[in-house]
Amino acid sequence: MYIIGNKPAGPLSGFPICTLGGSFFTMNKQPYTKPPLSVQEHIELLKSRGLHITDEERAIRYLQNISYYHLSGYMFPFLADKKQHRYKPNSSFTDIINLYLFDRELRVLTFSSIEKIEIAIRAQITNHFAIETKNPFWYTDINNFSVSTEHKDFLKNTSTAIKRSTDVFIKHFTDTYSDPYPPIWIVSEVLSMGQLSILYHIAKRSAPRKAVAKHFGVKEPIMANWLHTLVYVRNICAHHARLWNKSLRIPVKLPKVTDRTWLSSPNLSNDKIYIVLAVIAYFLDIITPSNTFHDKLKNLLSKYPNVDTSVMGFPKDWKNDPFWSGISKPIAPQS
Repeated sequence: MYIIGNKPAGPLSGFPICTLGGSFFTMNKQPYTKPPLSVQEHIELLKSRGLHITDEERAIRYLQNISYYHLSGYMFPFLADKKQHRYKPNSSFTDIINLYLFDRELRVLTFSSIEKIEIAIRAQITNHFAIETKNPFWYTDINNFSVSTEHKDFLKNTSTAIKRSTDVFIKHFTDTYSDPYPPIWIVSEVLSMGQLSILYHIAKRSAPRKAVAKHFGVKEPIMANWLHTLVYVRNICAHHARLWNKSLRIPVKLPKVTDRTWLSSPNLSNDKIYIVLAVIAYFLDIITPSNTFHDKLKNLLSKYPNVDTSVMGFPKDWKNDPFWSGISKPIAPQS
């Protein structure tokens, strides 16, 4: 593609183009012209690109109930030529489905684990802030927060959550008491995990904020970041999006100091799911010391041995890391 004067010599668009004078500009984007295809047409398309499909009826059922586009993210790792969409030798539709099933089971494990963490963090925030401030309504006081505009937005969203709630305990409070907001231990039950994360994030550094982080053996900035990250990953799981090889939009802060055993592997990627799984394991070892998350994760990876764990951020020798050898233990203070 080249330019004579200011006129394009071809149909390509959306790319920076250099003129003879040396200046750059971007052409108009091209219209989307791909036609919709039926399930059977998608089957034929996949076969023409070199994908082995031994059971077409099974493939049709999956495409009917999952959709070609949703599965396409799991097809990508099996492509030898990603521009021409040619598959690697011996790649099969079964390989794609197995990767899809692995990711689904990973999401289920991750989502159910984050649920336990969410409830535990909610309890810690409720208990420490209410008791140490001696104020059940501390979250309504702007003086307890570092950013007034964010606190205003938080209260606005909280009011919306209260109004939308059909829970009996909310109705009982609004019918019985004159206060505009319920105490924190009531309102926290209708706050989303995202709102809970915002509440902790915008709260001023204080004794109760520090106490929540201390309960989980980390510093306040790490606690805020980990909570934010878990909200993000939870939403990925809730919307059934691809998780296993995703580059996380919210990188995980790696702690320099923790009160309990933490990962010992150097040079960890902080934007891959491996580090989030470690955060989940770390929290669960505190919340439920008898948890089986470590074993469930190892069993899941053993069930799907062909999954490339390197793109998930797993180090080659991750199983030898003392962190994964059992329940994370408190680190004894040095004398």
